[in-house]
Amino acid sequence: MQRCHRRSINISSLLGEIPTVGFRSSTTYSCRFPTVPLGPFDGRVAAVVTDFVCRTPNQDRIFLPPIQKREVHLRADLRYGPDDPSLWPQPWIEGYCHLGAIPRKPDDPNDSLSIMWWNPTRDDFKSFDGGLVDGLGELSRSRLFSLKALMMVLESRIEDYRKTAPKPNNLLLSLLKAMQDAYIHLASLKTTFFEMRFGVTEFQRYYVELRGCLDYLELYKPRMDGQKPAAETVANCVGAFTNIARVVQDFHTAGLPIWFLQPTTIWDSPCECNIVEIVTPLNPSDILCVSQHDPPIPPIFCGYATNPNRHAAIHSYSRTWLVFKDPFGGKSSNG
Repeated sequence: MQRCHRRSINISSLLGEIPTVGFRSSTTYSCRFPTVPLGPFDGRVAAVVTDFVCRTPNQDRIFLPPIQKREVHLRADLRYGPDDPSLWPQPWIEGYCHLGAIPRKPDDPNDSLSIMWWNPTRDDFKSFDGGLVDGLGELSRSRLFSLKALMMVLESRIEDYRKTAPKPNNLLLSLLKAMQDAYIHLASLKTTFFEMRFGVTEFQRYYVELRGCLDYLELYKPRMDGQKPAAETVANCVGAFTNIARVVQDFHTAGLPIWFLQPTTIWDSPCECNIVEIVTPLNPSDILCVSQHDPPIPPIFCGYATNPNRHAAIHSYSRTWLVFKDPFGGKSSNG
């Protein structure tokens, strides 16, 4: 087996003409042997992001981590842009450790799962009043039944899991109920086109998060705990950012994408690490819809991405957004 001998490399010489985010010159100790098996703390690719080095042992790209304070709000596509765990990796937090297991959008548009990232258009809206812009209507039956088919398969999987699980998982059951409620909204209520669009993205978010939660419980957590053999391949999932060494090892063992952030000062002294390639981080504005909705939708959370209240705010807003005119708060229109 080829041995990896440590040698000092200035990170600026590795970068060459590649721009980085907040680059600061530092020295990294790297083997750069692509044929040597990579361990959890090695880097198939790495990038400098502000005062941190971000690397991953099992992916070939670096997503820009959400280091700064966040202002979470719905974007023009009624999703949450880089704060949406179905679209972009999020920092690992203990209360929502399953988010890294959310499936990634399939590369094949013919994959049945691709509908969970589909954006509805006017053609998908069946209007009841001759097509007025602000008229009421519903999602087309063909689209609705496609969503229902996937939901039923997932419901069956959950029922099988519940029969063998030693105790109920409250988060799993809560997500299941939220997904089912979102589907009933779409199937039963006449809404505006805007409300229908949000209803679709709400169902999609709950579906993929629920599937990620179930996969985490059935597949990935047992590998992390040594109950099942370590993964030999990497799942096509969203993955997570972390600065916690144990989490890196767990995700690497489970076969989930993981990005490890350490301060650049770590690299000022010798350390063993095989970094194969330095890359430019992917910016969400180049990949996702990040533009404001028109009219703008107020933020539902302001703070850091590691605050568990951020994801809780998405759940809370989703569960309470559909509210009709209040019949109790004022005089009737008839005086």
